[in-house]
Amino acid sequence: MEKRFCFSCLARNPYGFVDKKDLGKRSLLAEDLFELQDLAVTAARPTEEHEIKMIAGSTTRLNPTYEDSVGYQAERGMCRGNRRVVLLLLAMLVAALVFGLLIVRFAMSRDQSSEEELLRSLGREADEDISSKIMDAIDPQNIEDTLRILSKKPHIAGRQGDFDLVKFIQTRFRDHGLEVSTTPYDALLSYPNDQVANSVRILDADGEIVYDSVRDESDVSHLEDVVPPFNAYAPARKVEGQLVYVNYGRVEDYDWLRSSGINVTGHIVLSKLGQIFRGDIVDHAADNGAVGVVTFPDPADYAGVRYGDNRFAPEAWWMPPDGVQRGTVFTGFSDPLTPGYPANSLAYRYPEDKVDPHLPKIPCQPISYGAAYELLRRMAGRIAPPSWQGGLNVKYKLGPGFTDSGLKLELNVTNKNKRAKVENVFGIIRGEIEPDRYVLVGNHRDAWIYGALDPSSGTVVMMEIARVMGKMVKEGTWRPRRSIMFCSWGAEEYGLIGSAEWVEQYVAVLRERAVGYLNIDIALRGNDTLRVGAAPLMHSLVYEASRKVRNPNPAEIQAGRATVYDTWQHVTAGSSDGKPRIAGLGSGSDYAPLLQKAGITAVEVSYIYDYRKYRMSSYPLYHTEYETFDIVKNQYDRDFQFHAALSRFMGEMARNLADSLILPFNLDGYSEGLKLIKRKLDASDYGVKLKAMLDNYGKLDDVISGFEADIIDFQKRLEKIDKNNPYAVRRMNDQILLLEKAFLISEGLPTRPSKKHILFAENSNDAYAESTFPGLVDLLFKIDSAPGSAERWERVKRHFSAILHTIQTAGATLRDVTSFMSEEL
Repeated sequence: MEKRFCFSCLARNPYGFVDKKDLGKRSLLAEDLFELQDLAVTAARPTEEHEIKMIAGSTTRLNPTYEDSVGYQAERGMCRGNRRVVLLLLAMLVAALVFGLLIVRFAMSRDQSSEEELLRSLGREADEDISSKIMDAIDPQNIEDTLRILSKKPHIAGRQGDFDLVKFIQTRFRDHGLEVSTTPYDALLSYPNDQVANSVRILDADGEIVYDSVRDESDVSHLEDVVPPFNAYAPARKVEGQLVYVNYGRVEDYDWLRSSGINVTGHIVLSKLGQIFRGDIVDHAADNGAVGVVTFPDPADYAGVRYGDNRFAPEAWWMPPDGVQRGTVFTGFSDPLTPGYPANSLAYRYPEDKVDPHLPKIPCQPISYGAAYELLRRMAGRIAPPSWQGGLNVKYKLGPGFTDSGLKLELNVTNKNKRAKVENVFGIIRGEIEPDRYVLVGNHRDAWIYGALDPSSGTVVMMEIARVMGKMVKEGTWRPRRSIMFCSWGAEEYGLIGSAEWVEQYVAVLRERAVGYLNIDIALRGNDTLRVGAAPLMHSLVYEASRKVRNPNPAEIQAGRATVYDTWQHVTAGSSDGKPRIAGLGSGSDYAPLLQKAGITAVEVSYIYDYRKYRMSSYPLYHTEYETFDIVKNQYDRDFQFHAALSRFMGEMARNLADSLILPFNLDGYSEGLKLIKRKLDASDYGVKLKAMLDNYGKLDDVISGFEADIIDFQKRLEKIDKNNPYAVRRMNDQILLLEKAFLISEGLPTRPSKKHILFAENSNDAYAESTFPGLVDLLFKIDSAPGSAERWERVKRHFSAILHTIQTAGATLRDVTSFMSEEL
């Protein structure tokens, strides 16, 4: 029988061994340790009796006579000294053993306690009190002070003002207790020529200047870093020609001109801004044979004339006559020279004329509506239709040319493309339990000039959330379950370059670990109500957070609308469920590469003007030199309460994503979203064509129904999981996390392979607008009149099958562990 040593038996058994079966019945109790301590004390203070007893068993009977002798007494003294040394050593050994056992006992107790605490923390639900603590800590005054700093100087990407803000944001993140990282890239940017300014001129037959669009906005400021009006990546070229007015430069505008017998080939076109992305205006002009483009912000869209308000900046929020809207005309996103790969030292760079998506082919220059008046009042040709008229005090004519046939237009663009440093800055709060799951909160940093609205109104919101959360972590009040990454993107204005390069560099990591992305670009486009664009998974998160945020508008509170949700619902509700409207996502900001390339579900939020009253595509001073701190404070948010409300809204969404035990995503919203997309497709001209041409068109309903069934089954299992089992929770969360990514296709969209999401992308004819089933829409656009129509239809059929397959396999990601396969043929 196997014997084991037992400390508690030492007092009764000199060897301390017991049967193994009895050992399990005993444990090292406190009284056992006290017994050992008593033994140690006794050993440390030996008595004469103890000494004798100890040697008695190991010596023979001594001679009494010798015992009384002097020699014996001396020998006895020596022995006694040796025995004392031995006993002292023994006592020390026993004491050390006791001390060691106490440490082991304490460590085992601590380990057991830590293990239990770890298990409790793994299964803990989010502390709802943290929500109110974050909201209460948001400080409008701090937001105002930060915006004043951010918008003090121009900070166009790749120049000193932007580099200064990189350092400023790094310092602030560190002060807040965040880990700080940066990712630099070497990307192609574009700037106006410092020596020869861009110009739009009217010349007479002798080449003399009749009119010169002098530099607009010349009286706003005199800082050296203010770039004059230009369009980034517009090629440097001088062209001359007759002028043709093309309304907003849309595809349908050119169709109307063509049907009216007006050809733009070889001419320069004049286009209003505001209905489509300016880069698409340039592409459409080039596709129709134009040699150059001049754009302007019509006062009907950007000034108060339509609304009986003749004031303009800085006394009002309206565009003044000399205001000019800058912006990129590159229709792609990421560094143009390194498509698909990060623009670092390892990258292959394409020549500029081989880039795909291509750089603009023809020159383009923005002007003010004051300058546009000088062109329009001289134009010849038919009067444009009523819907093409604008807000200038002149009849808009189509051209081509001027009433004086000897006049012509000269467009001279002298821009220079240049590789420059683009840098992203990250402030990171490491998650306590799942540090390898990332909640991303982002805003771009660069601006064409001061950028007090675009993007700095959003930058201050992101930084205020980082300040509040960082302080709570430093003080030990809270640490999120998952990691939160605050992302300051570089060179967004040029084509989402900073965020896109980061995705290209780390796409493998992000597809596995990123939970969701919260984007805030322009926080304040107005101060009427929320505007939200989001992927379907985010809808419930958005609604829940908006219900918690107090309304920043006192008039709305008096009207009984206490939260931002209430006003949002009042203004936008139109669906059958009565919820506020959430828009889709195009590609107008940094959410695009994260959603379309990495499959990271995303949301973008802002406050907007009353669009029921103001029929505008953007706030009036967009991308002008008038976008200053004073405009924000005096015209948008005097007490910075709207900025604070957005900070609370974004902060609550970030907290919920980072802290909830089960990811707070709306799976039902995805199936409902798919059904809505299908209904819209059925009702469109494209749907009619697809029904006629595709034998398997009805299969789309089948796979959507199957997807919905998979969601229902998943939610039933989710309700039953043991939330104290961290493996079960992690498994279900991973299935939720991977759902959005299941809609990515490796080959990309048929005509845009860099776009990987099969359901959501921007409209190929307007990068600002969203498109559902974008691959289908691209292929079906003008399919009947396109050359090679039969081959185009074969591509439609192939892509439609890819859609069916992708939806079906997306549902499979939600099925139980080994039950993901289908027996259907």
